[in-house]
Amino acid sequence: MKDKSTEWRNVLTPWLDFFKYEPLNSAVEGFQSENGKQCLEGLLKDTLLFDDTPCVVAWDTDKDQAAGFIINQTFYKDPTPEQAKPPVPFANQNWDPECLPQIMEVEKTMQSLSQKYDVFTDLGVKKIFKTQVMCVSPKYMKHGVAQMMGEEGFKVALDAKYGYEAVVSECTSHYSYKASLKFGFRLAYECDFSECYSGYDKMANKSTHQRARVMVYKIK
Repeated sequence: MKDKSTEWRNVLTPWLDFFKYEPLNSAVEGFQSENGKQCLEGLLKDTLLFDDTPCVVAWDTDKDQAAGFIINQTFYKDPTPEQAKPPVPFANQNWDPECLPQIMEVEKTMQSLSQKYDVFTDLGVKKIFKTQVMCVSPKYMKHGVAQMMGEEGFKVALDAKYGYEAVVSECTSHYSYKASLKFGFRLAYECDFSECYSGYDKMANKSTHQRARVMVYKIK
């Protein structure tokens, strides 16, 4: 994606799919309402514009549409004032009030993963490349799209000109966890959804997606 400020709508469909099928998000009915989808549009734009970290998009040239995408962001141990900003909060959007508790619980669960594992202290690094969202639209699954995007994202992370010292992926899907293992990531932290997420009982395919994991890869 060359210009995130103008091309963000190109990945809107897989983004909405992510909030329908990803395990944590699948428990939140409010994401599927018309207002919920409008809020997700705003969240997508804000998330992409968080910083200038390169993102990866898999494009179906035959149908001229996105098959999937990865949103990556950069974080620092000792950020400058310009770099010192938290991830984009869900609360920035005008969600339906009755859905807000469920939505905030998703955000709380994701925040706890970051808080439970301190990558900077554990690995002794100062700058990390973090995969925030990976999504493949359902009709493109099982065609190697996630693998291809992961390879492209990894190339960016390993490019010396960016100066990354580690890669972090917070995996809330069993499939993303298995994919990270293929790239040589190691498990840094994990928790059972039944213990760390109050929406566990409403999750889709919870027998498959039982744990949230923080996976890390040290570059140098």
